[in-house]
Amino acid sequence: MAVPRAVPGLAAAGLAVGLPLVPIGLATDDVAPAGIWAVFGPLIGWSFIGAGLYALARPPSRRFGTLMVATGFLWFLGGLSLLDEPLLWALGLPLGSLWAGTLVHALLAFPTGLLPSRHARAVVAGFYVAFVASWVPLLLVTPDPARLISCETCPENPLAIADSDAAADALYAARNLLIVVVFGALCVLLARRWRRASPLQRRALAPILSTSLVIAVEGVLIGAVGAVGWTRASNAVTWAAFATVAVVPVAFLAGLARSHVYRTGAVARLVEGLGGRLDAADLRAALARALDDPTLELAFWLPDQRGYVDAHGRPVELPAADSGRAVTPIEHDGRPVAALLHDGALRDEPELVSGVGAAASLALQNERLEAELNRRLDELRSSRSHLVAAGDAERRRLERDLHDGAQQRFVALGLRLRLARNQLVDDAPPAALLDTAIEELAAGLKELRELARGIHPAILTDGGLHAALRGLVARAPLPVTLLEVPDDRLPAPVETAAYFVVAEALTNVAKYAHATAATVRVARTDGDAFVEVHDDGVGGADETTGSGLRGLSERVAALDGELELDSPAGRGTTLRARLPCGSAQARR
Repeated sequence: MAVPRAVPGLAAAGLAVGLPLVPIGLATDDVAPAGIWAVFGPLIGWSFIGAGLYALARPPSRRFGTLMVATGFLWFLGGLSLLDEPLLWALGLPLGSLWAGTLVHALLAFPTGLLPSRHARAVVAGFYVAFVASWVPLLLVTPDPARLISCETCPENPLAIADSDAAADALYAARNLLIVVVFGALCVLLARRWRRASPLQRRALAPILSTSLVIAVEGVLIGAVGAVGWTRASNAVTWAAFATVAVVPVAFLAGLARSHVYRTGAVARLVEGLGGRLDAADLRAALARALDDPTLELAFWLPDQRGYVDAHGRPVELPAADSGRAVTPIEHDGRPVAALLHDGALRDEPELVSGVGAAASLALQNERLEAELNRRLDELRSSRSHLVAAGDAERRRLERDLHDGAQQRFVALGLRLRLARNQLVDDAPPAALLDTAIEELAAGLKELRELARGIHPAILTDGGLHAALRGLVARAPLPVTLLEVPDDRLPAPVETAAYFVVAEALTNVAKYAHATAATVRVARTDGDAFVEVHDDGVGGADETTGSGLRGLSERVAALDGELELDSPAGRGTTLRARLPCGSAQARR
């Protein structure tokens, strides 16, 4: 049955059940119960039912509303103990105590109606034992009602099957001790919940927890008073307990209202803050403020990956169920766009979290597209890096093959030719042919070595960047000064990129710059390697006109680096490169 149709019926039933308590309470001969039940009997039951019906009309609080309505109706069962009919009076003691269990259940389960832990479930079960089940053995061992409650004219207990004062005293003492224990445990749970609650939750919990704590303290006093013996002075404690219980529904309503007001204000402030263009960091900060959760994280859904990523496109692992964190998926136009990773305590505020997520869904969709773009760029960078790494590996293989294969064969062939030449006199006709062949072979071997060095210099792998640059500078066709090189080895991809930046720059200087001198500098600062080659030539170089510089730019970009050419006409050329040494690509 739909909640709006159930509410009028439940309200009418509550009114009908509660009204008879007034004449029943006034008709009893026991003054204290008469005063208490005539004043608080209907009021407390109706208050719980009214608060429960209010909560039933709000989807996130329906479970809690059910508990409140049940507490109100169960409260009315306490009126059975005011009747003169023996069996109803006896049954009224355990049945009229059922409300204590549902009330504590509601206290610990506010606002969702779900108990948050096994400790809370144990405390609720303890209340049912202390207030309901404990009456059963007491009713069975004593026919005297005065030994059960403060009662002077109540009917004799018809359920008694034995009459044992010793057993009754022991059971009564155990019952009061158990009451003290469960109320003490309730105090501990309430204090723990307050300590763990977020600032947002404390706004809603303050009225409930403060009232609940008063009830818990009074419950301990009632158990202690019962243990030492009930007196008329003890009726003051009972009056205070009834008055506090009467305030509980008001506290619940105040908590629900404060929570609703704050949720509305939080969503309104968020919508106002989303008026401009926000990046992922600003959007996260706005959502964190709205939810009052500084630990909030954003994860964006990528359909092709079937998973979540952060704003940079990196995969995000969702928290485990027992981690104390919670995940709230966000949809836009019926499709998943993101998820809020937040404090698990916000599970008690599903309406707030879903409202904030709905308000920010469009902005989250925009950031999802940004995250998807970043993911694709990251994949492109990774792919480009793998290609460069594979190319360098192939260069090293080719250099080794040339060095260990063709180059060694040519050296051996040169030795054989020299041996053959040494066996001929200088004026013999074959001698001139062998001399020419030896010269051609030496020239070819030199070219082969230059080719191997251009593919990948072995000295770079064996001796490092410093040694490789010294060799490069020494072979340059113009004076080149090596100003600075780090003493420590750089990551292999960085050393390779730096070497080829210098090699290409010096090649261009020799071909086009008409320079008289050049300088080379390699420095490492704050995790980056900086390469600079400067000449005093004619300038006017254009990086778009040659394939060499374009290839260098791609190599540098594969390491997340930057290449810059500064070549004003008539004032020389400077080629600069920044190569991150700590990036994932540089470490490969």
